[in-house]
Amino acid sequence: MKKVIISLVTLLIPFIITAQSVSPEVISSSGDYYEGVNGSISWTLGEIATETYTAGNVILTQGFQQPITVAIAGINLDVLVYLEGPYAGTEMTTNLNLAGEIPLAQPYNVAPWNYPGTESVASIPNPDVVDWVIVELRDASDAASATGATRIAQQAGFILKDGTVVGLDGSSNLQFGTSFSSGLFLIVWHRNHLGVLSATALTETGGVYSYDFSTSLSQAHGGGAGYKLIATSVYGMPGGDENGDGDIDATDKASWTINAGTEGYQSSDFNMDNQVSNPDKNDTWVENTTQSSQVPD
Repeated sequence: MKKVIISLVTLLIPFIITAQSVSPEVISSSGDYYEGVNGSISWTLGEIATETYTAGNVILTQGFQQPITVAIAGINLDVLVYLEGPYAGTEMTTNLNLAGEIPLAQPYNVAPWNYPGTESVASIPNPDVVDWVIVELRDASDAASATGATRIAQQAGFILKDGTVVGLDGSSNLQFGTSFSSGLFLIVWHRNHLGVLSATALTETGGVYSYDFSTSLSQAHGGGAGYKLIATSVYGMPGGDENGDGDIDATDKASWTINAGTEGYQSSDFNMDNQVSNPDKNDTWVENTTQSSQVPD
């Protein structure tokens, strides 16, 4: 092992660990370690770190900078879900994106979601983006027990026309820097569709937690009471919940009536074609007035 003798070596290790927690130790006669949100700096007197070996979740670096144990505590989430309103044949339309109406900052910082996240982009990152959604994680023993009190994380992201939910770069899985102890349950919220909760706990395969809501009614907690068939063998989130209160009712129709004839990023635009018109009421709201969200409060 080659040695380099110098009076002082400052070792900078710039790294960003997404959805991970780090427990470092520095062994040296003199030096220190500092860790911030997105990286860390170590400095020691003596020999620099010369080589690194990895085995599973453990990283061992030769020299005074050792050992560093990386505990994978995060969740890499792969989600597929459809919104009824913009679904057309085999995928969802992207009319709001084409019209430049999707806001650059997440729109859920208002009631009833009151989500305080600061997610924003300089521009919509993918032409396939349909809209913003919120993904929520709950830690519970079963779906019925996954109440609001069991929430462990929330994050705003984009839903693409093929139903995948992605991060702010428009392509990557959502990453959560959290852990759970009982069971991991998933909720997807949208501003004018009924929220949906996974019927079963998610399981991990190859480092990824995946869930596909589109394959059957049984994928959603509560089944057909708050979920529906939107095309042949395709299931999705019912549209028509203009105020996001979890019920599709006369209040939502009243808001549609007020906004009828307008254009833009409107919650009354249930089919998300950039205009509030009769198809929003007749093809979406009318069909769903018996449905309500089955996500436990």
